[in-house]
Amino acid sequence: MRNKLILIFASAIFTALAFPPYKFGFIIYFAPILLLYLLENIEAREAFGIGYLWGLVFNLAALYGIFWATIPGAFGGIAFIALVPAVICWIYRLVANRSQVLGLALWPLLWVSWDFLRTLSDFNFPWTDYGYTQSYYLPLIQISDITGVFGISLMIHIINILVYSLVRLQLSRFRQRLILIFAILLPISFLIYGYVRLPAKSEPGTLKIALAQGNIGPDIKWENGGDKYSLDTYLELTHQAAAESVSLVIWPETATPFYLLHEPTRFRSLKASIDSLRINLLTGTPEYERAGDNEYIYFNAAALISPNKRNVQTYSKIKLVPMSERIPFSGRFKKLKDIHLGQADFSSGREMTVFSFNGYKFATLICFESAFPGYCAEFCRRGAEFLVVITNDMWFGPSSMPYQHARMSVFRAIENRVPVVRCANTGISMFIDRWGRVHDETRTFVKALAVDYIKPEPSSSLYNHWGDWLAHGCIIGSIIIIAVAFLKRRKYIA
Repeated sequence: MRNKLILIFASAIFTALAFPPYKFGFIIYFAPILLLYLLENIEAREAFGIGYLWGLVFNLAALYGIFWATIPGAFGGIAFIALVPAVICWIYRLVANRSQVLGLALWPLLWVSWDFLRTLSDFNFPWTDYGYTQSYYLPLIQISDITGVFGISLMIHIINILVYSLVRLQLSRFRQRLILIFAILLPISFLIYGYVRLPAKSEPGTLKIALAQGNIGPDIKWENGGDKYSLDTYLELTHQAAAESVSLVIWPETATPFYLLHEPTRFRSLKASIDSLRINLLTGTPEYERAGDNEYIYFNAAALISPNKRNVQTYSKIKLVPMSERIPFSGRFKKLKDIHLGQADFSSGREMTVFSFNGYKFATLICFESAFPGYCAEFCRRGAEFLVVITNDMWFGPSSMPYQHARMSVFRAIENRVPVVRCANTGISMFIDRWGRVHDETRTFVKALAVDYIKPEPSSSLYNHWGDWLAHGCIIGSIIIIAVAFLKRRKYIA
């Protein structure tokens, strides 16, 4: 038992170290193999337990930053998220106990299927897809413009299975060579595609943008006088940006810690500044609407304020963070609203707004929405020529999660072949071209202003056109393998 626990901890922790900010992405091709070894020749019930413990350790190591936001919610969230590897291990062992070959074939398909399926539920937290470990290897991930991040994840899981088969299975020399050749050629084919597609340098931009990183902590932002301090800080950065003749200034999520659009005096003052500077401003702000007598619905929103225009374009966040911004399924089961784990009480927005100004079109992704490949792609299908991510990652503290979150945007740029600009209250703010190249990246927990050009253009990628075809294929493949396995007679497990 002690040896099993050591292997579980080793596999889970080394797998977590493959994710940003640690540039050890190569570990992901080996660390999960220990989990496969632990699942050898056991019953499905035991596999569930091993998978759950592995999931707890892995998620604690990778996502410890959520404890800075809400300790009760963090424990609840991690306890729930750990069910994903537990269920995968359980299903894998059910199938492998009937056919080892089918079990091994199912393993990569099952992981990618779950990666996709968890983007669809109320408890959506698609944060730790294995593909994100490769975000620093730009040539390798260019194929995401066809497959999305799911293609990179699938490749990793396949290589895990191939290496495991070479080490643990009794195979003929011919089959060993065949597996070894395939394990080498698979990533090489991805690299060849990437080197062919990746241009030598970024294209010159046409739109100048400024990112205002105020670095305002919760000890100031939500205390008395914090609203004025926040507004003054971002106005100061905006005046600096205007001196560089930018067309758009971006403030992060909830940069105005008050209901900006419902406070006429403060809004008119801000609007006067925008008009005088002749600059467009996108800001995060809380928002609400009346639902009845003394009843309101609250939103995490973004607003685009343009000079000399009365109309303010708004977008309310649709993908809310489970256990932090909303209790999952609380919209369907009212009793869940009585649970208080330190979370906010936001409602999901209803409309996927595409903002427009000066002939440009863009979409705003608020915080964790940038973790959803299909959701981001849909904005581009609706005409967005670049994506803006506004976030307040101060809730993750000095952990690895702000880096993990930032590197996801590299994939969103490549998947849709559009630029992505990212503005974070405490960092990381940055510009990303459509090839995933990062420019003007800020440090965390510093006040900063980043200014650069981007080249907005409509999405032209196959991933954007075809959607999550690969993930759908993995689901279909998993169902077929499971069905075939259960038509077979169960074999004896020693």
